[in-house]
Amino acid sequence: MLGRYELLEQVGSGGMAVVYRGRDTALDREVAVKLLHPHLAAAPESRARFSREARVVARLSHPGIVEIFDYAGDASTESYLVTEFVRGRTLRAYAHEVGFGYPELGMLVGLALADALVHAHSAGVIHRDLKPENVLIHEGDRPTVKLADFGIARVLASDERMTMTGALVGSPHHMPPEVVEGRDADVRSDVFSLGTILYWLATGRLPFAAPNPTAILRRVLQGDYEDPRHVDARVSDPLAELIQNCLETDPSLRPQSAAQVRDALAQVLSEVGLARPAESLVAFLSDPDGFKAGFRKTAIAALLARGDEAARAGASARALRYYGRVLSIDPENGEVAPRLSRLRRRKRLRRAAAACAGAVLLAPLCWLGLRALRPFAAKSPALSTAAEVEPAAPPLPPAPPPAPAAEEEHPLAPASPVTAPAPRAPAAAPAAPPPAPARSPPRPTPAPHVEPAPEQAVVVAAAPTPLAVYVRPYAQRALLDGVEVARGQQQVRFELGPGSHVIQIEHACCVPWVRQITAEEASLQPELRVPLEPRPARLRVEGDPETRVLVNGKDYGTAGDSQRSPFTVPLPADADNPYEASARIGLEQASGASREVQVRLRAGGEVTVAAPEKELAP
Repeated sequence: MLGRYELLEQVGSGGMAVVYRGRDTALDREVAVKLLHPHLAAAPESRARFSREARVVARLSHPGIVEIFDYAGDASTESYLVTEFVRGRTLRAYAHEVGFGYPELGMLVGLALADALVHAHSAGVIHRDLKPENVLIHEGDRPTVKLADFGIARVLASDERMTMTGALVGSPHHMPPEVVEGRDADVRSDVFSLGTILYWLATGRLPFAAPNPTAILRRVLQGDYEDPRHVDARVSDPLAELIQNCLETDPSLRPQSAAQVRDALAQVLSEVGLARPAESLVAFLSDPDGFKAGFRKTAIAALLARGDEAARAGASARALRYYGRVLSIDPENGEVAPRLSRLRRRKRLRRAAAACAGAVLLAPLCWLGLRALRPFAAKSPALSTAAEVEPAAPPLPPAPPPAPAAEEEHPLAPASPVTAPAPRAPAAAPAAPPPAPARSPPRPTPAPHVEPAPEQAVVVAAAPTPLAVYVRPYAQRALLDGVEVARGQQQVRFELGPGSHVIQIEHACCVPWVRQITAEEASLQPELRVPLEPRPARLRVEGDPETRVLVNGKDYGTAGDSQRSPFTVPLPADADNPYEASARIGLEQASGASREVQVRLRAGGEVTVAAPEKELAP
């Protein structure tokens, strides 16, 4: 017994306290009791800090934050905190055992956390230890997400500030750079930690994973993490940009409030048909498998509708992005191909219309130029010849021998010493009556002289330029301007129209290869050879978490480290096959016993090695 609270069983333990499932004997209800460790409770400053925490967090009242019922007074010999008891799992356990399936479904949880932080920050409370273990999935009648353990929260108001001087408080994977460097935390520090959770929910991997805490913190300070779109191609551009903004090392470059993150996540979810995220979260937690199956159809329908809307508005690039997201969810979707064909036809028509418009604008200028040159025609036979084909020139007087030559002669043909002077002889008497009837039948012939120019310009503008790209190992997908043009080929042939284009080659084992190229550049270099850059392999070791893991003699950490986040093992770049290599995995136990396992690592792939559950006999 602890006062009126009966402690039934221990359910958790942290750096500051032990958590028990208990019963409030006065109100006959289930509670959680957080009891401060004795060595901490013995210090007056720790007891004072614990009581301060209780008073601060008790001010919070939000459905996404664990509710505080009671706490020990400052004079109590034992420091404890009594909260509601949440039946369920931590977010980490839920992700491992149930999973989210799609990045956007993970963002339903992310939005709920952001909303809880908005409330806490408005009350002047910073969590300072956001991580999946401090997020609880309540799986009762109305399942929800609860943010727990404000045990190292700090009050912003100067009269209630309380710090742990000299102590590095938080979890390395989620710790913001300013806290690592010993600077004060603010609401933007929680935004950074929330960004690490969003990255993990979207990709299944932690952004700054490394073999040991020192390496993790180094990556945090350097902002060294992989683009989430490279980890999972289904991560949309708006979501990736939001995560990257949250993970800025400079706090001034991050979203300045949790409300901004919440609103951005709401927009991301709205694009895939989840316009009511709170209701969607309850539905997902109530029936995860059923919701995942239904979400696929909902997201595809919403993205197709948005792509169609963008196409009707003439925003082809935006339409391509939406259609591309459909293919990332359902690569075999049959509704995207006809839409892409329509987009390509519209693009060709716009180019043709632009070329025709240019020709129409150019024709009057040419006419004015020729008209301006007429006064000089008498001095230059060549100019006189050009003047003969001017569309608006008055009818020429009768001159039977030269007339056919004048009609057939090309405007750029060399001047003829016979035909050029001929029309100039009667030019001094243009008012003679007989010539007009003689020349009236052929009068319509000069009009078509301006027509060939635009037709010829359109043909030249639409002429494609071939480009051959040889890919190693091969292209799982090849895209031109965001549209898939080939799949599963080692040699990809592109047809480039005029202007600039973006070529992208993708393979699950490698970093996507992207290049911007014009048709003119392709004509000078019609063949490209592209060796894709291999991604590191991932290694996970199951079994005794204390087992040390060595890869080719290099210490990568413990098996427990790999279980939290797989080790990334670079493949040797100088090997004959840089996309696959053998590796020696050494397993060393605390007893000194060890063994070695030979495995085959593949770029971008994951290998799991089983370590013994019990120590090996020496």
